Amino acid sequence: MAVALLITFETSQADHIMTQLRAYKEREFDRNPPRGFIASSIAQEGGKVVFRSEWEDDDALENTRDSAPFEACLDLCDIHADDRKDEKIEF
Repeated sequence: MAVALLITFETSQADHIMTQLRAYKEREFDRNPPRGFIASSIAQEGGKVVFRSEWEDDDALENTRDSAPFEACLDLCDIHADDRKDEKIEF
């Protein structure tokens, strides 16, 4: 079953988080997409930044979540975030 990972950052510094997520998306997902990757999007909604990625299955998502580049990107985003919520959605 396909899954999506929805990460919502609440922040007063949305531009820093948007920059990090765009750089990660371009460097990792657009140039050399991991196995099982379908699509991703980044949006700013008021004081929130929403990062959504879609995957063919749960294993593909978990392989990427455990990767050093993904963890490093989220660590940089967490520096500027006031709060973060991760949600996995099946579709």
